Amino acid sequence: YLCAKTDLEDPTCVELPPEHPRYKDGESCALLLKHMCGTRKAGDGWHVEISATLTEKLGFTKGDASACIFRHTEKMIECSIHGGDLSAQCPKEELDWYKQELEKTYELKEGPRLGPGAKDDKESRMLNRIVRWTNEGLEYEADPRQAEQLVRDLGMSGSKSVGTPGTKTTSEQIAADKEMSTERQRPYRGVAARSNYLSADRPDMQHAAKEVCRWMSTPAEVALVALKRIGRYLEGHSRLVYKYVFQNAAMIDCYSGTDWAGCPRTRRSTSGGCLMLGKHLIKSWSTTQGPISLSSGEAEFYGVVKASSVALGYQAMMQDLGQQMGVRVW
Repeated sequence: YLCAKTDLEDPTCVELPPEHPRYKDGESCALLLKHMCGTRKAGDGWHVEISATLTEKLGFTKGDASACIFRHTEKMIECSIHGGDLSAQCPKEELDWYKQELEKTYELKEGPRLGPGAKDDKESRMLNRIVRWTNEGLEYEADPRQAEQLVRDLGMSGSKSVGTPGTKTTSEQIAADKEMSTERQRPYRGVAARSNYLSADRPDMQHAAKEVCRWMSTPAEVALVALKRIGRYLEGHSRLVYKYVFQNAAMIDCYSGTDWAGCPRTRRSTSGGCLMLGKHLIKSWSTTQGPISLSSGEAEFYGVVKASSVALGYQAMMQDLGQQMGVRVW
């Protein structure tokens, strides 16, 4: 963030620290000339800064669907930005050029370079996810520490595992349910949030994690039972590895399904689905529908709308990467 200049027409001021020679208790502040981590505008300021460097100085084109995707057609470089993490895909000579140009402006720390060559790295961490290069293709794995920590937080290390991460709550359980005590609610919310974060890379537990997160405002005993079941499931299924074998794919396939009035407490339906590129699972979801559907057909309609929006969004992102692909929704 310290690389990005602030907008003096929309200034940000901070209180001076006590060790500053001009510090006066309650009377000292400073005008920021560069963005500082923790201020509201720092993220936007940094993205404006790095975007300008890539487009104006290096000749990249910024994506229309995603402002975090950049493409250099001449040098065959596709790159993405996530905060201060930059990843790129291109030939080695072009990657060397890309790095040298960025080092003229920024201080860089380079991670592993994955590739087929004998001197190329075969494993890397990207945003704490593990990515591996194999002879058949790429492998992708969620951060294994998240599952381990979730099990420890629930105190379920060494417990007997179960084959599914969740079960359907019965009407009898809901009738006998009661609100959780105040001192237990905060730990519940923390573990439920961790399960939600992990579920982005774990399609097998997305529905179960979504359900326990629905009751974070007023946690109840039934919700705690459901959360502990996720812990027991992860105790025996701590890892999930995606295998993206090399393939040729020309079509985006998106699948949609719904559970009509599946929630016995609110009668709301659930939309679920996945987006496939050839044999590769790219995205999956399990979300509670906002409106209460009066028929299974209405619930299916909302589910297809959700799947179509996901498919069109991915199609637009592929266009940012120079790939023209059709869409089928199932």
